[in-house]
Amino acid sequence: MDKGQLSRYVKRVLKEKGFTLRDIEVRSGGEITDGYVADILRGAARNPSALKIKALARGLGVDAHELFDIACGPLEPGESQQHNLYAAGVVEFLEMMQEIAETPELSRILEEAVQLLPEERSIILESLKALNERRQRPQQSRRLPQSKEKA
Repeated sequence: MDKGQLSRYVKRVLKEKGFTLRDIEVRSGGEITDGYVADILRGAARNPSALKIKALARGLGVDAHELFDIACGPLEPGESQQHNLYAAGVVEFLEMMQEIAETPELSRILEEAVQLLPEERSIILESLKALNERRQRPQQSRRLPQSKEKA
């Protein structure tokens, strides 16, 4: 992160808009203090968090994405694609967690699974995979063999 670039940008916006450091704190809803903004201006703030950068953007009345680019530098070629893949994985995971939270049976399965030993979890995982594979086969192969009884 180029602390000098962020500091210069914040100083410029403050001057253009006539804001004080206290104005930034108030406009951010108190999510960034005037003291922290002063640290940014001095270059003393080390690695401001995403939440602080978003709060600073809100306080300055600027686009948060623009401020992220200034604070962190633009993404390198290929980073955007990696970020999109990561974000897609996170979204998929969150959707799965929501389904678990909304389905009592899935929640109960996880509660029980957490109590298992690692080797027991492996057995359960293989069983679940086998059940899913069986479910995905054509209808004919799903029939269970009938026992041959002698009368």
